[in-house]
Amino acid sequence: MKDDFYTFGGGHFWEDVFFYQKWRIQRNYVTKSYRLLDNWDIRRHEGSFEECREAFVKYIESYEIARPSGHMVIMIHSLGQSKNIFKPMWRRALKDGYMAAAINYPSTQKDLEAHIKQFHFFLDHLEDIDTVSFVTLGIGNIIVQELFREKADWQSKLKFRRCIFINPCIFGSKLLAKLCKNKFLNFVIGPIGKDLAPEKMEKLFPITRMKTGVILTNKSVFTRFLEIITNSSMKKESDTDIRNITGAKDVIRIKNFRPNVFNNKDVANAVMSFLIKSEF
Repeated sequence: MKDDFYTFGGGHFWEDVFFYQKWRIQRNYVTKSYRLLDNWDIRRHEGSFEECREAFVKYIESYEIARPSGHMVIMIHSLGQSKNIFKPMWRRALKDGYMAAAINYPSTQKDLEAHIKQFHFFLDHLEDIDTVSFVTLGIGNIIVQELFREKADWQSKLKFRRCIFINPCIFGSKLLAKLCKNKFLNFVIGPIGKDLAPEKMEKLFPITRMKTGVILTNKSVFTRFLEIITNSSMKKESDTDIRNITGAKDVIRIKNFRPNVFNNKDVANAVMSFLIKSEF
């Protein structure tokens, strides 16, 4: 297959396993094949991970790609989304002097354990980065909390600064549990649906390696509609519950009526405030 082919970034069938100065190596979750994408999402090479890594080194030399250093903000999307949800936040982080990596993972195609393995692989292969913070939306908080459940090599190589959970899933979802009873919707939501059951969330624990902040916004019109037709509702979070489960240092509630919360300036300002000074 010919290289130098424009892609759409692999939002739902490819998982990011390597990131360096906007270049990324992705793995197809079905075929397990790898590809190297440049900063314009143009495919530059295909093959094994090692082959893509070797090809990337050649591009570093020929394109004189600058070596990064310092603090990277890793952004993790929610169920059924892609890295593109973070475009406004990603631009804001770069403008304020941070490195930023919005990560794709096939959220509706694999179970939670498989997603955790992807992120362990990703963090194991971070290069020229010494400090990491996280910004997550929706179920992204579960991934981060699970990543710190057991010791891993990357945990001793990196410093961890701050973590911001936006509308985190901390009580599970009765709504998703009901939707998954329908065969078609269960197929659409994917294997992770069963991992989001309320009883599974009881194992979540606070993160002590980073200062954590939580941003909560009002429910979307679509979520309210689904709750009405399924006769279910999400448990209302109290600030105390949120602090206990996430270890949050600060919690803020922001009104939002935009489909993408990162187009809300108040949300973006709150994220950057916490990244800079650990408070909203």
